[in-house]
Amino acid sequence: MLAGILGSGGSLAYLVATTDAVNKTAVGRNITDIREDFPDQPGVENEENPHYKKTVWVANTGGGESGYNVDCYVRAALSYSNYDIGKAVTLENLNTADWEYHTDGYYYYRYALKEGEVTTPLFTGFQIDRSQVEESFSDYISDFSIYVYEESVQAYPFSDCTEAFAYYLNPVSEA
Repeated sequence: MLAGILGSGGSLAYLVATTDAVNKTAVGRNITDIREDFPDQPGVENEENPHYKKTVWVANTGGGESGYNVDCYVRAALSYSNYDIGKAVTLENLNTADWEYHTDGYYYYRYALKEGEVTTPLFTGFQIDRSQVEESFSDYISDFSIYVYEESVQAYPFSDCTEAFAYYLNPVSEA
């Protein structure tokens, strides 16, 4: 009986002992920003085709102070403040060497961006062909805007932007 009492004290101490551990894993982060150079000056007007300078690119600004910044792929979509005027827009210097247009309406940048890197410009200006704008919308040309929307995803472990975005849009695969 004495052996049982002495043995249970050691076992009881063993069962209630605890140890703390610090989890040293962290989530990688990528933060991207749209950059635009759109002068305050009005477009160069001519009778039929107003021309405007607007340069658009994307920057990987990193994940902040976390220290766990990751390379990323980006894609951008364009929309217009007025659909009818938008049908008359021609983008100037549209960069199809580095950006690839997909049927989902996005332009995909072909290369992974490291922290601090920027894409090449998607385009550098646009023109509006007045002959393609209905008369009822002509007065709205001066208020017309092009909106840029962009998304980014972690580049690793994917080989290209199409594969990376396809995974993030549908991460569950059927086995």
